Amino acid sequence: MSDCIVTNEKDLRQLSIITTMEEAKELRLRQRLKSANKTAWTKGAGLTAIQIGVPLRFAWFSINGSDEILLNPEIVDVKGQHIFKNEGCLSIPESYIDTERYSYIEYISEGKLKKAMNFKAVLIQHEIDHMNGTLNIDRKL
Repeated sequence: MSDCIVTNEKDLRQLSIITTMEEAKELRLRQRLKSANKTAWTKGAGLTAIQIGVPLRFAWFSINGSDEILLNPEIVDVKGQHIFKNEGCLSIPESYIDTERYSYIEYISEGKLKKAMNFKAVLIQHEIDHMNGTLNIDRKL
C-alpha cells in the first residue's frame, strides 16, 4: 500500500515538528515521499512529510535527476529579485497560482548552511512553507 498525498486543508495546516535523521530513516520518509510523488495527479519536484500525513520537518525533492532532502530546514537569508511563478502543489490538484518567491536563499538543513538559486530556491521555500502550515494559495498575488 502506498502513501496518499493529503489534500485536506486542515491536516496540511499543521506545524511540522523537528525530527532526526534516524527517525526519518526508520519511517522510510525518503522512499515514501518518492513513491507518493509517482502516484500523484502529476509529477512534482518534491514533497514534505506533512503531505503524506506525517507532521515532521522532512522533505524530499529532485532537481535535474538528483535527489535531495531537507531535514529541519530554516531559511536564514534571502537575496535577489523576487520570482513570480505559476506555482503548483501536489496537495491542491490542478491549481496553479502566481506567487512571489526569492531567487536566492541561504538555509540550514541537516545542520549545515546551504545556498540555493532560482527554481531550487523556489522549491525549498515552497516545501518549508508546507512544514510551517502555509500553502501556496496563501501567497497568491
